[in-house]
Amino acid sequence: MNAFAKVDKAAFLRFAAARAGERYEFVRGRIVQQMTGGTREHGAVARRITRMIEDQIDSTQWWVLNERGVSTSETVRYADIVVEPADEPRGSLATMRPALIVEVLSPSTSAADLDQKPAEYLALASLDAYVIASQDEAAMLVYERGADGTFPARPREIEGAGEIISLKGRAFDLTLALSEIYRGIV
Repeated sequence: MNAFAKVDKAAFLRFAAARAGERYEFVRGRIVQQMTGGTREHGAVARRITRMIEDQIDSTQWWVLNERGVSTSETVRYADIVVEPADEPRGSLATMRPALIVEVLSPSTSAADLDQKPAEYLALASLDAYVIASQDEAAMLVYERGADGTFPARPREIEGAGEIISLKGRAFDLTLALSEIYRGIV
């Protein structure tokens, strides 16, 4: 496939499926290669958040997945953590119905996570919260859908190992303790 050719989502998903273990995203008609792997801290933060969510959510109704594709109007991004309905079609490579998305910042993804992805993700009707977590300090940005059905223009900033985040959505009522997420990291 020509690296500069524009493709549609279906062609991208076939391309990505044929390259297990490699990481690509679909951004406005282009296939963009992403960095694989990450720091130990990045992995620990993502795993701890995943475990906390799994412990608090109904696994018969919702799946908590890592590195899951999220399909928006113009992109397919692979989020660190995605909570999606359990009735997603078997074999699907991306969801269009995430309830919660969590990204853990890394130097190679911070610009997209902070500047591009909020607009893409917050436009999804199913999404109740988008959380951006630091990998090296006890800090998170939280976009949470309000009672009026809209997201705030700016995220809530949560900083400090003693902080606890409460997230309430149509699918979840979660508590995330930063002291547990960042234990041994900060």
